[in-house]
Amino acid sequence: MTKKRLICVLLFIISAAISIYSYLLLANQTQILEYIEESATKELFIEHFILFIGFYLIFRVVKSKGIIIFTVSFISGTYLYLHQAATALIIVFIYVKALIWLGEILLLFIRKKYKEESNMTRLLNSFVIGSLFYIISVCIMSALHIASIEVIRVYTLLLAALTIVLYLWLRIFKVIEIKPDYIFEEEFVKLRGKNYFCVGTAIMLSALLLQLGRINIALDYDSLRYGLRSLSVLIGNTGIYDKLGTVNDVYVYPKGLEILTLALNNKITFGFVLSFNYICAILMLICVYEIISVCTESINKAWLGVVLVSVTPAVMNMSISAKTDMITLLMQLVSVLNICLYIKNKKNFYIIFALTALLASIIYKPTSLLFSFGIGAANLIYLFFEHIFNNKDKSERAKDKKSFDVSFIYLLSFPLLAIVFVYARTYMLTGHIITSVYSSVWYKLGMETKYPYTIGIYKSGGMNMSSGESVDIIYRLFQLFIAPTKEVHIYIASPTVLIAVLAGVSIILFVRFLFKKNNNKEIFAYIAVLLVADALVSLISLFILNQIDGNYFILLFTLIITATCFLVERDSLKYLFRGLLPCIVFAFFITGLTNWAGVRGLSKTINDGSTFGIYNHHNKFLDRDLKERKEFADAYEDLKELGNPRTLLLSDDDSLSALGLDIRTYTDITGSGGNPAVVKTLDHFKRYLDYAQIKYICVDKEYLKDRQRASDVVKYMYEEGSTKIYKKYGDVVIYKVDVKQN
Repeated sequence: MTKKRLICVLLFIISAAISIYSYLLLANQTQILEYIEESATKELFIEHFILFIGFYLIFRVVKSKGIIIFTVSFISGTYLYLHQAATALIIVFIYVKALIWLGEILLLFIRKKYKEESNMTRLLNSFVIGSLFYIISVCIMSALHIASIEVIRVYTLLLAALTIVLYLWLRIFKVIEIKPDYIFEEEFVKLRGKNYFCVGTAIMLSALLLQLGRINIALDYDSLRYGLRSLSVLIGNTGIYDKLGTVNDVYVYPKGLEILTLALNNKITFGFVLSFNYICAILMLICVYEIISVCTESINKAWLGVVLVSVTPAVMNMSISAKTDMITLLMQLVSVLNICLYIKNKKNFYIIFALTALLASIIYKPTSLLFSFGIGAANLIYLFFEHIFNNKDKSERAKDKKSFDVSFIYLLSFPLLAIVFVYARTYMLTGHIITSVYSSVWYKLGMETKYPYTIGIYKSGGMNMSSGESVDIIYRLFQLFIAPTKEVHIYIASPTVLIAVLAGVSIILFVRFLFKKNNNKEIFAYIAVLLVADALVSLISLFILNQIDGNYFILLFTLIITATCFLVERDSLKYLFRGLLPCIVFAFFITGLTNWAGVRGLSKTINDGSTFGIYNHHNKFLDRDLKERKEFADAYEDLKELGNPRTLLLSDDDSLSALGLDIRTYTDITGSGGNPAVVKTLDHFKRYLDYAQIKYICVDKEYLKDRQRASDVVKYMYEEGSTKIYKKYGDVVIYKVDVKQN
């Protein structure tokens, strides 16, 4: 047995042992065994085992590249059609393509002088610019008070149509020319016939389809709370700057993604918005592929990186949520990709593209400031030391400085304008530039928030900051990397032991790399600095955050995978894959059991609540209420008849929000990120009702049982005549508000 095979066997044993250990912990301390026993779970794994076998046989037996593409596309298309994901995905693909082509047009004069070597990099940079332009345009329309949802939809349709026509015209007349990429064809042909490639690709395709198979039913709490409710909590009659009576940090976060998907929002299906996030995940995988292939000039290594990311639940479970983590990760990785291209080609314009993407990341998620700062710090550290120690080609890079400065200003105007316009909304509504975990910092600096985030001496306290008590970092690391037995927010977005094993492997490969002669020392240095910077930032967040979610660290997980694939030798790739196979299978297994919504199984097959292959979430929620709690279905019909007045909901049931009504919730007011002072006195509460233009209050008696203050507020408001009973529906009562409305 050769040394490499011996190491492969040893890695396989370690991977299997740690995977079994993790499973046993989860089986003993969580409900994972109950989930496995559910029929929906069994059907999911049976269906995807069949898919895996089918894909494996296609890649193993079929020799023709054309036939492989056709059969894989046919099987995937049939699967998507049956699970009602195809139509939304196709429509959103056209929308994303229009954004990319819009970016191509906007970058036309830049690319007359500065062209990316890779078409995939070009596509990703164009997506960044096209998306930023769209966000800026919607913000400008909102500032002019002309951005109703109807206007936004018409504008988006016309912009997409005009972009497609103009782009095709520019391509026909060769104003925009895209030359075919140089592909390592010989290497790919050799790889395609390998058994490990067939197994890995079949696993990857099965994992990617699994997410789409349940995209319509995996509606998590946060998505339903704000990500999918932009029509009632983001945009008013004149645009995104309207005051809509919300009292919670989640509604005043940077809303880049929600603005980008505004036109996709509707009251029938959430499929369009969720499909947009999924396509961002595909672009993210393309970016991972490009980073590794650029750094190593090996599609074998790039292929392995995509396989490993595709089965990591912490990363890919975000692809079917309306949360903003996926597009944020995409922007961060596009920045990393451009720096890697700069290191390889020494062309300054890549630095500007990198900075543009990095700045773009902070308009999508507030906590991205911390992690994007880590990337920015790593970039600066590398460039600083390169400037000091590398005197080669400085004269070449200094040429044509004037035109470069113009390009620099033009490119950076997109993210900077987007930041100003997006963060302006937060400032106008709260008085703080950014909220979330940063609110306590602003308060200490004496910066007060506006009503209702500040009422007298009472302030909204921000979200998720550590209370100052000691943190057991070993416990948190164990929960994150081995077995999340007590941390549900890690369990539903777990890196699994796959990342733990890869971290160990990458450390060994890092040490080994230092003592070998290699031509990639510069890229190695950058990846090392980047990984250390993000690891430190992640460690800091483990200390300072009260609640640890697995999705906070998806950048770190992706970088660990990227670094491992960069460091492994080409002829050791198959051994690494085989050694990791137990962890890969375990990660796929956990992916099938977990998601942010906590649902099991896949979306029902076609003809079950669909229109033209589109999953009808509206009818699904209405049917559920008719079966489970008819009173909410009746309340919905009455509120709809009243013209969808703004209503305050006191209930744990989310159906009225999901059905598209203009709902504000008591939980938002008094929960984390809200301001409980709103209900501290009746005068405070009545002032809020007036401020928020609340016309009705919908109360679920079940909700009041363990909430004494909520019960008192409802009771006293009724007794003093500030509310009147509009209608009763068993345990659900709708009150009409009778306080002064401006």
